[in-house]
Amino acid sequence: MSDTFQYFQFAFREVGPASGEIFRFIQSTDIEDEHPAKIFVHQIREKLKYIEGISGGYLIKKNSPVSVKQGSVQIDQTELQIGRQISDYLKEASSMALFVCSAGPVFTDMINEQSQQGNIMEAYLLDAIGSLTVEKAMDHVQQVLSDEMRQRGMHISNRYSPGYCNWELQEQKKLFSLIGRNPVGVTLTDSSLMIPAKSVSGIIGIGRNLRKRAYGCKICNNSTCTYRKIIDEQNEEYK
Repeated sequence: MSDTFQYFQFAFREVGPASGEIFRFIQSTDIEDEHPAKIFVHQIREKLKYIEGISGGYLIKKNSPVSVKQGSVQIDQTELQIGRQISDYLKEASSMALFVCSAGPVFTDMINEQSQQGNIMEAYLLDAIGSLTVEKAMDHVQQVLSDEMRQRGMHISNRYSPGYCNWELQEQKKLFSLIGRNPVGVTLTDSSLMIPAKSVSGIIGIGRNLRKRAYGCKICNNSTCTYRKIIDEQNEEYK
């Protein structure tokens, strides 16, 4: 497998969330069409339609056997302390796809602008749209990876990120050191937060005997997790 960074670019019209997805995400599906929130979402989706600064990709690297007991995996000379929960999910992985994806700075700029004007509702809605946009972009990237690996007789796991599933956020610095320079252009603050803010990074396991496992939200400590909200929304659709 190549260790070249596989890079993808998207326009908002390709990966942006539909209005219904946005209101399910913020748990406000019962508001009227005339509500200011509905009007704003319609207007902002039209405005964002031609935005194209959304990008992401992945780098595939071999890993040493995952240690469930130690809650770690070694890639090159770097040991990622991913925790026992994720380690158990990835114990059959022989390679890892290290990914980063970003909706770009446009959402940060728009959120800050609305916040400075005291438009709390608008800022909140933009925050939700940005979160959904980067996750949907990463869904596309992950599907490309899945299709590529299937052709090679391999399977992939779900994606896991520092700060989620009990993987400490500080580990993000190690992850970015492994990814190295890449065209997505995401950087880290001293406290390991990503810039632009509407970005995601993490790992996806790859292996012949690997099986995708459901996220362990019931045993995770992060009650405000974006993934939890998205998964809850998906579960509602299948009821």
